[in-house]
Amino acid sequence: MDFELSEQQAAFRDLMRDFARKSIRPVAREWELAGRYPEGIVEEMKAMGLFGMLVPEEYGGIAIDAVSYSVVFEEISKAWMGVAGILGSHSLATLMLAKFGTPEQRTRWLPDLATGKRRSGIALTEPQAGSDLQGIATVARREGDCYVVNGSKTWITNARHADPLPVLVKTDPEAQPRHRGITMLMIEQGTPGFTVGKDLDKLGYKGPESSEVFLSDCRVPVENVLGGESTSPGGRWAWRRPASTARLLMRASATRSAGP
Repeated sequence: MDFELSEQQAAFRDLMRDFARKSIRPVAREWELAGRYPEGIVEEMKAMGLFGMLVPEEYGGIAIDAVSYSVVFEEISKAWMGVAGILGSHSLATLMLAKFGTPEQRTRWLPDLATGKRRSGIALTEPQAGSDLQGIATVARREGDCYVVNGSKTWITNARHADPLPVLVKTDPEAQPRHRGITMLMIEQGTPGFTVGKDLDKLGYKGPESSEVFLSDCRVPVENVLGGESTSPGGRWAWRRPASTARLLMRASATRSAGP
C-alpha cells in the first residue's frame, strides 16, 4: 500500500498549510482566549470551497477524497482546532444529505451548503445521552403531514448558524431494537418551537459555539425526514453513517493539534 500523497494531494496540503499559517495561526491564541467567533476565517473558507468538501460536484461542491479531507483537518487543527470544528459537523451534515437525502432535499439544500451560504451541524447529544445515541429522549410524534418534536440537545456545534440542522429524534420510543425507532429530521431556522439556548463554557476548543437546543411542540414537515423512516435501510443509516467519517476527522485533528 502506498502511503505517499499524490501530486494533487500534496499540492492541496501545501495550499491548506499556507492558509493556516497566514490566516489562522496569527490570531488563533488571542481569539481562542477571547472566545471570539472567527467570522473572517469562515469567509475565507467559503471562498476556498471548504464548506463543500463532501458535496458532489453536481450540487456545487468539490467532493474531495478521504485523504484530502484528512489533510484539511490536520493542517487547520495544527493552527487552531476550533476552526476545524466549524467545518467538521457541517461537512458531516452534507455527507448525510448527499448520501441519503431525497432528490428534492439535495436540490433544496446542498447548493447553498456547498458555498457556505447555509451552514449546518448535527444535533445528536442530549443531557442524558452521549455515546449511546439509542438512549435519546427527544421524541417526534406524527400528526398529519408533520412531526411534532419535543426534547432538548446539548453541546451542539454550529447550532446558532445551522440552517437546516439535522436533529436525531425517536419516532417510536417503544421500538425494539431501539435503533429502529430513531429518525433524523432536518429542522430549519425560524421553525416555531425550535430555540437555540445559551453557549456552553469550555476549557478549550473555543471559537465555535457549543450550544443548547430546545424543541417545544416544534412542527417539522414530513418531507424533512432525512433518509425516510427508520424502518427503511435509508432511515437507519442516515444517522449512523457519519460516525466513521467523524472518527476520521477527529483523528486527523488530534494528530496535528498534538504534534509539531
